[in-house]
Amino acid sequence: MPGFLSLVRRRWQVLASSNNAQEQLNEAQALVLQSRQKATLAKNRLEEHRGVGSLPNAENPQSADIELIAALDQYDQVRRAVEVPLEEAIHLWKQGEEARRVTRSRGNVIRSLFMLSVRSMFFQQLLVAEAGLKATTRILDSKLTKSLLAKAASRTSTPNESLLKYRHNNASFIASLERLHIQLDPLSGSITRGLEGGLPAGIAMDVENTRLLTGPLTASLRRYQTFGARYLILQERALLGDDMGLGKTVQVLAAMSHLHALGARHFLVVAPNSVIINWCREVEKHTEMNPILLHGSDRDERLAQWRNEGGVGITTYGTLSKLIDDIATVDYFAADEAHMAKNPEAARSKAVAEVADRSQYVALMTGTALENRLSEMQYLVQIVQPGLMPELNKIIHHPSGLVKPEDVVRALAPAYLRRTQADVLTELPERVEVQEWVDLTEADKKAYDAAKIDMMSRRLAVNVGDGTLTSAKYERLSEILEEHTEAGRKVVVFSYFRQTIDDVCALAGGAPRITGDTSGAQRQQIIDEFSNDPTATVLVSQIEAGGLGINLQAAQVVILMEAQFKPSIEWQAIARVHRMGQSRSVMVHRLLARNTIEERLVQLIAEKTQIFKNFAHDSSVRDASQMAIDTSGNFEIDLQRLLEQES
Repeated sequence: MPGFLSLVRRRWQVLASSNNAQEQLNEAQALVLQSRQKATLAKNRLEEHRGVGSLPNAENPQSADIELIAALDQYDQVRRAVEVPLEEAIHLWKQGEEARRVTRSRGNVIRSLFMLSVRSMFFQQLLVAEAGLKATTRILDSKLTKSLLAKAASRTSTPNESLLKYRHNNASFIASLERLHIQLDPLSGSITRGLEGGLPAGIAMDVENTRLLTGPLTASLRRYQTFGARYLILQERALLGDDMGLGKTVQVLAAMSHLHALGARHFLVVAPNSVIINWCREVEKHTEMNPILLHGSDRDERLAQWRNEGGVGITTYGTLSKLIDDIATVDYFAADEAHMAKNPEAARSKAVAEVADRSQYVALMTGTALENRLSEMQYLVQIVQPGLMPELNKIIHHPSGLVKPEDVVRALAPAYLRRTQADVLTELPERVEVQEWVDLTEADKKAYDAAKIDMMSRRLAVNVGDGTLTSAKYERLSEILEEHTEAGRKVVVFSYFRQTIDDVCALAGGAPRITGDTSGAQRQQIIDEFSNDPTATVLVSQIEAGGLGINLQAAQVVILMEAQFKPSIEWQAIARVHRMGQSRSVMVHRLLARNTIEERLVQLIAEKTQIFKNFAHDSSVRDASQMAIDTSGNFEIDLQRLLEQES
């Protein structure tokens, strides 16, 4: 232990460094607060005219829209540059708060001159204070210097630049807007809905106070998604039952990224075959982690790569049991569509349980309201938190024979978080679009290769496969339809091809259809029945027949069976559902097949779409249609050339 004078000198160094660090922290906090207050004022002005929770209108922006968009853009830039490292610095700063308090005390200094025990205690606290300051200063001097703060403060876009960014990708704007909403602590302890998903107050507040590191995550999370990721970290093993469209995947990736920041490297996802490609793309889109597909002929080589290098391993339920012997431990294990593992006797359920036993962190993901399917929930709860089973069994086997969903939610609060779209409606964008990429089955590939070498034949083959209603697209379509219709949402399915229309109607139990042959009177009758009949959940329409002049606002979901040549055709179809005055968020699913002409088509129209958004967004539908006809005279020639190359 150093002598008294040495302790005094080190104490003065700590006090001086503390003052400098506090000054830097205050300056960074002031910058964030200033940009936040500016955005809050703009938000309040917009809400005075439009109502609470209104989003800026990019189609016909008024001055209040432009003011808020510009303020959100500035806040988003400051938040990305300053707020993330600031939160980490403040966390480290608070950890050393008690040690600095002891170090500042003059009484402790004087007593340490005469009492060795006090000097020893003082020295230990001094070491803690020094270590905390060193860690805090490392962040301040690398990410929050005066020059960097000045640069962040001056990094502004013109209103037109901000408006253009908002039109192209409003996710970060909406995430920033959600951060402006006041978060009320649920002190009553009663079950309430909202981003807390009905959790009791104690758990909800613990979740709010849980630290979430960004790590390799690149996505901007919405408020309820941040809450969900924190819940997964805090509870460690849980069921995430959020409604379709709320972003369960990105919440799990955020939790994985948190663990990655702490040194974890081996993450594993098991999912149905129809969504494993989406998982790969989501990992690439939202994180800097490496997705490794543990499926197919080269799975052994990829498994070796995953074991040696780490990353997000992604496999199917059918393959998981074949990998178990080569998987020792997993840092985070996630099972998507986890209700597929509900049967304890099934091999895939046993495989899920076995891998879950080897991981400290587990997320079982399902969009199904499990409180209404207790038989499915029991085994899943047994996997994540078996200690909750006695309480769950008491509720299930209550003498009255009645089971209240709210009782189930309350009992399972430590293991089950579910939010519906209604719970977080004010936080959802007006439209959520998801690309549903699938891999062709072997039968699909044979049908695709056997089709004539022309665009229409190959595009149709991607949808229908061998004609037995078992194609990869139809499999994914059935899953999407089941989840949405069970939640009470009406769905409109669009396709260009008559055969696809026939197949989808058959898969949807004889759903009504609108084609080019449907008369005006018949069309209106079909739409009226679909809109007014609660049991009418699916409508199938030929995209060019149902894309213009009709109102399908009763629906909340759009499914596009294939990519169209002109983006305007898709936009006009979506606009039949996503109309002005729509009070609910509209979800759009685009079914796309990997390694087919469809993937090439998507790539080729991307440039045309961007040009349209850049120059024609303010046009009417008529002008938009003219703009989107084809900016490249060689478009179809390019596609045909690609077709010939792949044959």
